[in-house]
Amino acid sequence: MPGSDSLPMVFTAALTDPGRKRALNEDAVTQLVTPYGGIFIVADGMGGHRTGEVASQMAVSQILEILRHKEPSPQGLLEAYEAANEAIYLAGQKPESRGMGTTCTTLWLDLPYALIAHVGDSRAYLLRDGELMQLTQDHSWVADRVRQGLLSEEEARNHRWRNVITNALGSFSSARVDLVGLKVRPGDVFLLCSDGLSGVLEDRVLAEMILTNPPEPAVVKLVKLANDWGGPDNISAVVVTIGSQVAENPRPYALPLEASEGRPVRLQSGSDPEVLTTQIVEPERKVTFWQRWGSLILLLLWFGLLGFVLFNQFGTGSTP
Repeated sequence: MPGSDSLPMVFTAALTDPGRKRALNEDAVTQLVTPYGGIFIVADGMGGHRTGEVASQMAVSQILEILRHKEPSPQGLLEAYEAANEAIYLAGQKPESRGMGTTCTTLWLDLPYALIAHVGDSRAYLLRDGELMQLTQDHSWVADRVRQGLLSEEEARNHRWRNVITNALGSFSSARVDLVGLKVRPGDVFLLCSDGLSGVLEDRVLAEMILTNPPEPAVVKLVKLANDWGGPDNISAVVVTIGSQVAENPRPYALPLEASEGRPVRLQSGSDPEVLTTQIVEPERKVTFWQRWGSLILLLLWFGLLGFVLFNQFGTGSTP
């Protein structure tokens, strides 16, 4: 969906599919191109029966409705998430809706800046200069173990608890939201997706599809590939490509220097909600076998050597 001559050049497409194994599609997606960029959202509901479907639709519709009437800012994005969380949490207090919740990842393009809010294990990626970077950190049991070095990426992908979410909209009375900000560059491509896509296709496949295809055929091919690989879950993808020109407009909110230079940074509100502290987003490093087990192996070898020395010194003496 290209912008008109009066709009920033933003090309986007969105697609959601139930997959091969689920009767219902509990994912929800939306996209809205605006004069300043656009709003793009992916949500993946949970809770069983129809409550997951309701939760994801509530998140997408409420966040979109709030943001479309706000001036873009990190604080405005947080407020939209807090409002959606409260609505879903209250709806989930009904006996028939116990346990309802949803992941939610939002890209708020305020060119030349991008603001991303994230809860759960739906993801936001950035493809820049041919390299794919995961901008969000999964809020899941296996992702926590990968960051701790207790599981490898491959083990996490196939773990029986890979779908256990540690943070979702509606699960608690207050929302815990991750924020990321950066300055976009011409040619940047953003991918938002649910785990029905990222949990099936490797990053190199995601990168290839969005690098070699415009947004609309890219989302179609991504969904098809995920279904070809079994389609074990609902599948959603939103691809947003920045055109060849990006306006240099001043913004009332000030992103940190690193973000204004184009480096993605995690934003965190302190006691003053208008003051943001930052941490640079680095590519998540895969943990090698030696990194995971090297210290334990060295410790065992040390004890083995100590035992060998003690045995030779005290255990082999002749009996008088």
